[in-house]
Amino acid sequence: MNHIVYMSRAVRPLSDQDLQELLAQCRRDNARHNVTGILFYSHGNIAQLIEGDPAVIEPLYEKISRDGRHSNVQQLANKAITERSFPDWSMAFHPIETEGFHTLEGFFLPHQLPATPETLTIADALIVDLVRQAVFGPDAPTTV
Repeated sequence: MNHIVYMSRAVRPLSDQDLQELLAQCRRDNARHNVTGILFYSHGNIAQLIEGDPAVIEPLYEKISRDGRHSNVQQLANKAITERSFPDWSMAFHPIETEGFHTLEGFFLPHQLPATPETLTIADALIVDLVRQAVFGPDAPTTV
């Protein structure tokens, strides 16, 4: 099993509805291929960690990197792992329409993210924390 971590920039701001649709698509497609992970979005910044069989996530990353909804895709990590760190697919983002945010299942505000999984190596935990800070800004909590 491998995980891939990347960052990118949305070509246009994503609305809460866009994010809901993206999460639904991720859940559907990733469940079908046994891919898990976490996706961060804030103010046009995107970061994602995907984990699963290399034969599945390598072509998935290639597809993601060609997706026209974002640009400047940069892979930060691609390595073998012994177990999943994010067994349930989730997404964290700053909501555009805050009044409806709490009705969205599977989304987290930056300060609501769970602690860094102990399954991550120290280096990978640092990458995830740096990614979170790059997406959410320097005041973001650093316990992913």
